[in-house]
Amino acid sequence: MASDLDFSPPEVPEPTFLEDLLRYGLFLGAIFQLICVLAIIVPIPKSYEAEFHLKA
Repeated sequence: MASDLDFSPPEVPEPTFLEDLLRYGLFLGAIFQLICVLAIIVPIPKSYEAEFHLKA
């Protein structure tokens, strides 16, 4: 009975091109979303030159 147990790791097929494309696309999408959220949270101070040109 002890000889019936198979402790070898399962064979996992290599990812296809489309699976790799999906993985990297989701990764880049997540980075883009983090940049967008940080752009909302962290304000960028306006320069005085831009305010001067808008008033004139």
